[in-house]
Amino acid sequence: MSSLAERFPALTAVPASERTLPVHESLVDLLPVLQRGSTVACNGRAGVSLALALAAAPSSEGAWVGVAGLPELGLRAAADMGVELQRLVMVNGDPPWVDVLAAMIDGFDVILIGQRAGRLAHGAVRRLQARVQTRGVVLLTVGVPALGADLQLTADDDQWVGLGDGHGVATGRRVLVELSGRRMPRPRRATMWLPDASGGIVAALPVSAAPPRELRHQVTA
Repeated sequence: MSSLAERFPALTAVPASERTLPVHESLVDLLPVLQRGSTVACNGRAGVSLALALAAAPSSEGAWVGVAGLPELGLRAAADMGVELQRLVMVNGDPPWVDVLAAMIDGFDVILIGQRAGRLAHGAVRRLQARVQTRGVVLLTVGVPALGADLQLTADDDQWVGLGDGHGVATGRRVLVELSGRRMPRPRRATMWLPDASGGIVAALPVSAAPPRELRHQVTA
């Protein structure tokens, strides 16, 4: 059986003119593009859904998506979000994660990494980060703070719709998503359906600039 590295030959460095990947239309106002060579942390109760939402547009336009250490990710949910399953490769279990991630970085455009694959030594993290930047991969992490992040997407405030008091069927989840980062003076916030009744992604309310955290604490106190 061929290895990941053999099936997906190493990529050369990506030219500057090709250093972005698209995002789903519902996310464009919040995050216009994905910068190749960057890491985006997807946090909160909807972290896995956020990662799938970010992977959807690149996947639909031909990108290969690798998933490492995220056994909770459902293939049906990924397909409903717009990820093309024929270009999705998942690795779970307990393999030598440094080798697996290095091979994925060489052969995939977008990689989703969960906690199980993120238990790495500091030296390995630095080598993988350098490889991500050189190869022009977009790294999406869920619950892996050790890998660092250029941007943080957080969705903690979520509400399932369609469920009553002990009855009903969930027809969608409305989440408040916040985007922040080291180079962003103020976070951006948007309300989204993640997923909507059909399992897809829909923007519910326009993007707004969030007030500083200390001001939000004063308002809600």
